[in-house]
Amino acid sequence: MTERVPLAYLFPLRLLCGLILILEGWSKLQGDWLHGTPLAHSLGNWLEAGKPYGFFLPIVRLAYAHPKIFGALVTIGELAVGMSLLAGVLTRVGAALGALMLFSFALGNGQGLVPPGNAVLMGALCALFVAAPPGRFLGVDTLLQGRLPRWMV
Repeated sequence: MTERVPLAYLFPLRLLCGLILILEGWSKLQGDWLHGTPLAHSLGNWLEAGKPYGFFLPIVRLAYAHPKIFGALVTIGELAVGMSLLAGVLTRVGAALGALMLFSFALGNGQGLVPPGNAVLMGALCALFVAAPPGRFLGVDTLLQGRLPRWMV
């Protein structure tokens, strides 16, 4: 292996993150998030409680103004990133989008480094997966390596 960190070490984390995101996305799909009502309710509570970080407030307000669009993006995003990580396909792209999405959740909800909430931790793992793509170990990225640009797999 030419990797500095054996990617096999990241395999269980990749599977766990993928599974968590799929389960979260599936629950949102079942919970009517595509229609935006649950997202609007959550964002309204965050805004009322003053949770969003100040610099991230415009993004939260934008999502609150368009809950159907952002509800669909969150639901489909969690499912797509979860499947990407679980199958090990285009893990760098999936993980980068996952990190962006998860850090957005953390900033919007005012999460810090102390629980409750795992968006910061999950976002950090996705950022790690961009740097060291674990899809190259027991994933479809093994087959795609050399066929696609390195930044994708």
